[in-house]
Amino acid sequence: MSNKMTGYLSGLSLPRQVLALAIWPFIEQMMAVFVGTVDMVVAGHLSPESLAVAAVDALGVTSYITWLMALVFSAVGVGAAALIARAVGGGHKGLAHASLGQAMLMAVVCGLLVGVGTYILAQPIGQVSGLGGAGLHWSTVYLRIVSFAFLPSALLIIGNAALRAAGDTRTPCAVMATVNIANVIFSLLFVYGPRPIGGHGVAGIAAGTLCAWVIGSVVTITVLICGWGGLRLYIHRLRLHLHTARRIVRVAVPNMYESICGMWLGNFLILMIVGRLVGDATLGAHMIALRIESVSFLGGLALGMAAATLTGQYLGMGEVKGARSAAVISTWFAAAYMGIWGIAYLAVPTQMVRLVTNAEPLIRQAPEILRIYGPIQIFLAIMIVLSHSLRGAGDTRASMWITILSIFSIRVPGCYLLGVTLDLGLPGIWLAMCGEMTLRSLVFIWRFRQGRWEKVVV
Repeated sequence: MSNKMTGYLSGLSLPRQVLALAIWPFIEQMMAVFVGTVDMVVAGHLSPESLAVAAVDALGVTSYITWLMALVFSAVGVGAAALIARAVGGGHKGLAHASLGQAMLMAVVCGLLVGVGTYILAQPIGQVSGLGGAGLHWSTVYLRIVSFAFLPSALLIIGNAALRAAGDTRTPCAVMATVNIANVIFSLLFVYGPRPIGGHGVAGIAAGTLCAWVIGSVVTITVLICGWGGLRLYIHRLRLHLHTARRIVRVAVPNMYESICGMWLGNFLILMIVGRLVGDATLGAHMIALRIESVSFLGGLALGMAAATLTGQYLGMGEVKGARSAAVISTWFAAAYMGIWGIAYLAVPTQMVRLVTNAEPLIRQAPEILRIYGPIQIFLAIMIVLSHSLRGAGDTRASMWITILSIFSIRVPGCYLLGVTLDLGLPGIWLAMCGEMTLRSLVFIWRFRQGRWEKVVV
């Protein structure tokens, strides 16, 4: 296997290429989650305790909507990234710039549609999720403010995906560092600062997040216009070019179906099941467990992004063996990293929960969930990296069907069966979720070993 990589990857062994590409997305993703974690921590420490519980419940529901936003935009990013990675690997700079322009045009359209829809449906979303009273009020307030952040978020997420596909993983990391610093400053200022700037509670948390995403989008667009990340955004490339747009859509649409109809809708149905369980702060405990487990998940996600980039670029160079090796090496790294976190979830779950909240109703439930989640970390690592490898190769249809069928035939029915029918509550729901992810990882291993992804045309 020859090494034809350019830039800072040139001359590196394949394991070093994986790590070089993964380290910055890992830091970037950790900081992206830190934006939401700061919101959750601030909400979890509001006074009195009843307000903290209501605020955590509200942010738990709204996090699913912001996740939906990210999935929609990321799907467009996946389509653009598959095309850009192949173009960069094959030395076709013009195609890479054209793909970037069409992707950013789609970012504007998607950002506006999702933002307007969220503002209009803010209250019904909370009601469908099982919220009432103070929780419903605060979720509506938060969503209506954050809906204005969806356009800048689209530009940031899709722009960063394009930069990563071109091999620049450092710039997106720097952008997310800027977003995090801004989010901490503005959120704390709007919540704890002197009036009239501070003292706004959940509304202040949402306003801080909005300011942070706006700043991040401005930085990303500036980088792309100036061409500092190896890609350049030209104004004339923003005109609709049907051929290039269709190529992006051909890869993006299956990924969007997978993300929205599979991962998001399936998990939102589970959220509805959790929201109807009888128990103090059950929904909040569920969301805190999800927030804590993301520390492990995002390490695997970063290695999945590295695998996707290398898979696309090596296939663009005609190096099928290199693409396969990149996926396998990334999987081993992810399994090692996430396995360590699995041990931590088993050993010190209560201490982790106390870092997020001091509300006792939440502390009583969340640690048990982490203990259930710990043992499946290696299987989850396999699922994450191999699914990203297939997407990086443009094989998004296979990934879509595996995810949708697994979630709706196993996860959702299993959660209802164990959580509600058998009355195992929140632990039963998490047992079903973990079982489904374990089975799905085995299916992705089978698909990867088939090798059909090596021949996909994008």
